[in-house]
Amino acid sequence: MKIKVPNIDFTCFKDGLCDIYNEDEEGNKNYKFKGLGFENRVLGFGRHYAAKAAQVKADAVIRIPKVPGINSHDTLEIKNLGKYDIELAQNILDSNPLSIDLTLRQLEMFEVKSNE
Repeated sequence: MKIKVPNIDFTCFKDGLCDIYNEDEEGNKNYKFKGLGFENRVLGFGRHYAAKAAQVKADAVIRIPKVPGINSHDTLEIKNLGKYDIELAQNILDSNPLSIDLTLRQLEMFEVKSNE
């Protein structure tokens, strides 16, 4: 009898570090996670046009480890890249370790400084 092994996507979150937080009415940051590793994902046509149909702008998709407490409209900051609003958080159950794909809308870009 042949044992079937499901397709499992192994993820290592090697593309950078991000901070996830929300802000109160006075602008104070309430950090949920600092220095969380992520992996860049492809923003495919399906996701792009589904976002447009829902009148949501999607600028990027990243994958983070499955952690509790991530909500839509939390702010995600990637050093030297920018600040993003989390538009959609999707649990990915066929990855090792378990992960969350985040669809992001860019809020502001950071200025990249050169060493000249």
